[in-house]
Amino acid sequence: MGLRQPSQILGQAPDEKVKERLYIGLLLAIVVFAYGNTLVNAFTMDDIALYVVRNTQVTDPSLRALFTPHRATNVFRPVTFSTFALDWKIGDGRPFLFHLVNLVLHAVVTWLLYLLLRTVLQSSPDGKVVAFASALLFAVHPIHTEAVASIVGRAELLAAGFLLAAWILHIRDREIGALVCFVLALLSKESAVVFLPLVAIGDYAGGKWKPAIRYLRIAGVILLYLGVLWKVQGGHFGAADIQRLNNPLAGIPAGWRILNALRVAWKYVGVQAYPATLSCDYSFNQIPVYLDWRHTLPAAIAAVAAVGGWIWAIWKRRYALVLAGGIYLAGFSTTANILVPIGTIMGERLAYFPSAGFCLLIALVWNWLQDRQRKPALGVLAVLVAVLGVRTIVRNRDWKDNLTLYSAAVRAVPGSAKMHETLGATYVEVGQLDLARKEFQNALNIDPDYPYALEAYGLVESWKRNYQAAGRLLERAFYLSQRDDPNYDDMAVNLAAAYMQTNDMGSALNLLNREISEAPGYARAWANRAVLRYKGGEIALARADAEMALRLDPDNRQARNLTQLLNASNPPESPR
Repeated sequence: MGLRQPSQILGQAPDEKVKERLYIGLLLAIVVFAYGNTLVNAFTMDDIALYVVRNTQVTDPSLRALFTPHRATNVFRPVTFSTFALDWKIGDGRPFLFHLVNLVLHAVVTWLLYLLLRTVLQSSPDGKVVAFASALLFAVHPIHTEAVASIVGRAELLAAGFLLAAWILHIRDREIGALVCFVLALLSKESAVVFLPLVAIGDYAGGKWKPAIRYLRIAGVILLYLGVLWKVQGGHFGAADIQRLNNPLAGIPAGWRILNALRVAWKYVGVQAYPATLSCDYSFNQIPVYLDWRHTLPAAIAAVAAVGGWIWAIWKRRYALVLAGGIYLAGFSTTANILVPIGTIMGERLAYFPSAGFCLLIALVWNWLQDRQRKPALGVLAVLVAVLGVRTIVRNRDWKDNLTLYSAAVRAVPGSAKMHETLGATYVEVGQLDLARKEFQNALNIDPDYPYALEAYGLVESWKRNYQAAGRLLERAFYLSQRDDPNYDDMAVNLAAAYMQTNDMGSALNLLNREISEAPGYARAWANRAVLRYKGGEIALARADAEMALRLDPDNRQARNLTQLLNASNPPESPR
């Protein structure tokens, strides 16, 4: 089809430099328009529980800690955590700077995507226009809200930014700079290992292959990184154990996992094509898992057809289509639960880099339209960018705080037990116990063996003075949990407290003795046993346990109050 120059479509500029600055300035302005309202958001979700607020790699960093896998999730992302630590230090632990940096990073990624596509598609008469339209769509697409509005989404932003920078430098024959950026991408997020197929696809699409040694060096960096990652993560990739709650695909046979993963892959396409309903979570049982051909075969056939279409584009030398499909397929290859199971069944943040391929595909369709109907095509693009931008602004408001985020999530994914449980926990934090109880019940209706929901529901019943019901719930939660669960110690002590509330002192003492023998550094267990022994009249043993609790945790209020009580009624003897 006949293709016009960008100046014919977007108007003449005084010179090429001014026109280029106009393009880039417009892209950056669009990013600020779409994501400026994230700057007032608080820390949310994994920002708090895992990766920022309660992560000593961020709040008390050291070089050794930064180059150690995360204690709970085993991820190895020293560059990402280094930027968190710097933000924490400069911003005094407040979220504003974190959000500002994420916004700037998204703007940089958008700019780099434009530069990359403009470079690879430069042989096409309309290459610059297609690149600009792709970057516009990428800048405002609502599926990116999780990567930008959620602080922990920075791993996606950094990995994408360094990958794009490495790709551009590779094309410009700056090999050392390209390899340095590639290593930084790998240390931002492990999904950056797809660099080799990306540059191969790009070089094919651009019609300029590099010397074979260049590709071999990239492969060597990948192999070296994978060896280091395998070593630091304990002889495996990722978490040693993937919970069924977070990814139901992890526990089923590989064949069925792949077939169900292809169903999920089409859900990603649906969310990108029509991002009306978005969620921060898709865990059990929002996306049902099927072990039959009736539910899995259609998605597999459609996936084969899509890959076949991409192969056809390679055969017909439709380079722009090859590039779009290559970015999309390579971008999802490590996170689609096809090669290996990952920590989640689906996550919108995982679509951040692959969506560049989707946006390029839409831009190509738009370019085909503008070749035939220029003015209507410009109107379509303007409306599409505006609609997507407004949807993004609205979605950003859901990330204001945990209460708004989880409230939005249970509306979007009512089948997620995890979202009902986390919303219930958030209601507990604001003192809405009746609403919390309802959400815990909803979670248990979806997954009756969900330990965290049982635990939280039991605590609510305890605070409501329904001690018998609380004991049953807490006991079930405890015996469904394993020693390696990060909340196991809390569960043990909470159950012991429930036994004490129902005057089952023998069970309480046995459980606390066991907990102290297994986790002697856990102060709450010592403090609770001190109270139990005080109630049993064992004053000396109670004092010893309370003192041990305070040595382990000087801020333990229960031990401190008991010590003050003991000192007031039975002061220790002075040394003679």
